[in-house]
Amino acid sequence: MRTRDLTGDSTQVVRVPTTERPRVNQKTKMKVRDLEVWYGEKQALHGVSMDVAENEVTALIGPSGCGKSTFLRCLNRMNDLIPDVRIKGEVEFENQNIYAPEVDVVELRSHIGMVFQKPNPFPKSIYDNIAYAPKILGQVRKRTDMEDLVEHSLKRAGLWEEVKDRLQMPGLSLSGGQQQRLCIARAIAVSPSVLLMDEPCSALDPVATATVEQLIDELKENYTIVIVTHNLQQAARVAGYTAFFHLGNIVEYSDTDSLFTHPREKKTEDYITGRYG
Repeated sequence: MRTRDLTGDSTQVVRVPTTERPRVNQKTKMKVRDLEVWYGEKQALHGVSMDVAENEVTALIGPSGCGKSTFLRCLNRMNDLIPDVRIKGEVEFENQNIYAPEVDVVELRSHIGMVFQKPNPFPKSIYDNIAYAPKILGQVRKRTDMEDLVEHSLKRAGLWEEVKDRLQMPGLSLSGGQQQRLCIARAIAVSPSVLLMDEPCSALDPVATATVEQLIDELKENYTIVIVTHNLQQAARVAGYTAFFHLGNIVEYSDTDSLFTHPREKKTEDYITGRYG
């Protein structure tokens, strides 16, 4: 796993506007343009634009209530489930605005999965936690294929060796860290290309957190990952790019090394050095 010195020097890089790709020749997976969100009369996001790099981890940091989770939920339209929400702007995925009327939201979420802050296994067996969505979506029909998919998903989540002899036990019988990895396995079982993670380690102990962080580092080879975290050290450890949110705006967005060692904005420097937040 990569580690970063938050106090050392780093090579100076060319800065780019938040609406452009964060690195030359880095392929973009999703494009967000002029995204605005209201909850009733309260505006939560103000014209946010950014590109999400493919097969990278992008961290969203900032103080509580700054719009990080709101932004994350916009990437697979989870905010649609909230009453009185209004959304303007575009989120482009595979050359289509996901907020276009013709978009099938269920299908969209099979391509852009989500892992929540608190582990939330279904009240089913470990096996059925993985098999449920592919079965409902009609992705797998043969039992042998489903067994292979369950094994593959649990292996990708680093959980197979721990549970292979107790697949019929309830998912809720696992430890907190194991439950979170089960939720990650459940998310990747439907073969998404993007994984959204909303503070996936906040409810875990340090050992389980390290395991999940190692898993995130491995998963980025096959998935584009966007993670919300309050833990600045975690962002530095796992993310290739970091966006700093404040009061519903992106203050700064660049590669993680540069943002932590040579922030452009005084507000960013104040936050990462602990002057507020």
